[in-house]
Amino acid sequence: MRKTHLRSVLMLIGMLFAIISREVSAAEKTREIPQETLETIGPQLVNEFTFEPFTPAMPDHLWMRSDPDKIVFLHFAKPLAEKENKLIFIGEGIKGRFCAEDQPAGGKTGFVHFHASSVAKGHEHGHGGDKSQEGYWLRHIAVDEFDMMKMHFKPGVAHSFMPTPPPKCK
Repeated sequence: MRKTHLRSVLMLIGMLFAIISREVSAAEKTREIPQETLETIGPQLVNEFTFEPFTPAMPDHLWMRSDPDKIVFLHFAKPLAEKENKLIFIGEGIKGRFCAEDQPAGGKTGFVHFHASSVAKGHEHGHGGDKSQEGYWLRHIAVDEFDMMKMHFKPGVAHSFMPTPPPKCK
């Protein structure tokens, strides 16, 4: 049963990525989703997003391992426990080292932000890290139009979300 449930969640996330990565027509934007469906989706997703790849944990993210070397995530505007929160990014991550040689496609596909698995000295928030440090290359996809960190985001791949230029390790 759990495998079927996980497959459904992954299909839903895949559909979200497809929807966000293309322009949505006005007719699609006004399509109503039954309240019953909306109330069901939240608990289904939250039950699957239980993986925690980082120490310390990131309080405004939910993570799911999609295979041994990949993760998908939901990034919220505030820590999850706060009221009136909203989803701002969905995304994916690829396990790797903080090295130019490990950055997927040199960042050209949106994997521009590296987050270390554990905090390194001088990188207290986990962004970047020590040369060759283990972690994940992340790609953030905005789900709405908004401003954050002096940047303007529109739905779609956010290629410039907190870039962490890696060192060459070879």
